Amino acid sequence: MGRPYGIYVHYPYCTHRCPYCDFAVTTEAPPGDGRYTRAVLAELALRSAAFVRDLEPRSLYLGGGTPSLWAPREISDVIAAARRLGLPPGAEITLEANPESCDPERTAAWREAGVNRVSIGVQSFDPAVLAKLGRRHGPEVAARAIREVAKVIPNVSVDLIYGARRSTIEGARRDAELAVLEGAVHVSAYALTVDADVLAEETPLARLRRQGRLALPSDEETTAQGRAIRSALRRAGLRRYEISNFARPGRESVHNGLYWSADSYLGVGAGAWGCLRGSPTVRWGNLRDARTWMREVEEGRAPTAEEERLGAEAESNERLMLALRTHAGAPLGWLGARQREEAATMVRARLAVARGAPGGERLVLTSRGMDLHSSIAGRLFE
Repeated sequence: MGRPYGIYVHYPYCTHRCPYCDFAVTTEAPPGDGRYTRAVLAELALRSAAFVRDLEPRSLYLGGGTPSLWAPREISDVIAAARRLGLPPGAEITLEANPESCDPERTAAWREAGVNRVSIGVQSFDPAVLAKLGRRHGPEVAARAIREVAKVIPNVSVDLIYGARRSTIEGARRDAELAVLEGAVHVSAYALTVDADVLAEETPLARLRRQGRLALPSDEETTAQGRAIRSALRRAGLRRYEISNFARPGRESVHNGLYWSADSYLGVGAGAWGCLRGSPTVRWGNLRDARTWMREVEEGRAPTAEEERLGAEAESNERLMLALRTHAGAPLGWLGARQREEAATMVRARLAVARGAPGGERLVLTSRGMDLHSSIAGRLFE
């Protein structure tokens, strides 16, 4: 059996662009003739040759943008193409959705197409926070979306954002409680970030921050909101298995787990990223503009905007950084002498613990250590 990889397909079309979003999205109307889908299938055929030799697909993730606006028959075509690459029956197939596009008819069509997991971008149940985030749905629409989808596709994940304007500790706790109460079995909770991707245009919130006109909660307040969410989800039976992700046992994200395990992923679509692990590891990012991306694919060219090759040291550091994001941690055997001394210091400071039998111990960050993940990983880098 070959090493696993995940397939990521990006659908960039949205009815509205949120002011914090730096993803590759467009508010232009999608082509009505299936042109975008045909280009996705063409790029999938073009790039998959490098993956099918020694790797096996384990998951499919349809992200965006707002892929819940994608015609279900075209979603079915994409899933069928992934099956032809070897995606097995029962493999996790996730569709991202906005609450306002989660009607019963569409949800049933997703299930019929093969979708078995839905990730709903709720962000908050507080109308004041939703307004500041530029979201078009209200709390009632979000709650109804979770309930309706869970009736048809029980594996429902909910995205939450904390540390936003008008966010409070009690509001963050209530967001987590409501998400589970309505039927979520998985929650991804992220602190608001407003710094744009290196390839993206400056977002409206990033512009306000640069101008000194963006009032956000303090770092201490944001950290406290994150703790409130974790506490509420723990009481509800969801385990923190990665810095920002919580799930009932058995409902952990397979696709995201491949990222954290430093496995390969095949990314297609405007603005998608892909990575083929090897010697060297190659990572690429696609053209972000949907029209330009389609033209390149239709003319038989790989729509690559940038590409990087990771040497052994960069690959080792990345693998360590990703492993430390998870509850499984990183094997102590990965660490050299200096790194082991650094790890021992972290254990004494209660930022990490060493778990496992001698010879198979792993370095696992504590809850406090996860809050300082970036700085801890940097101290351990080669």
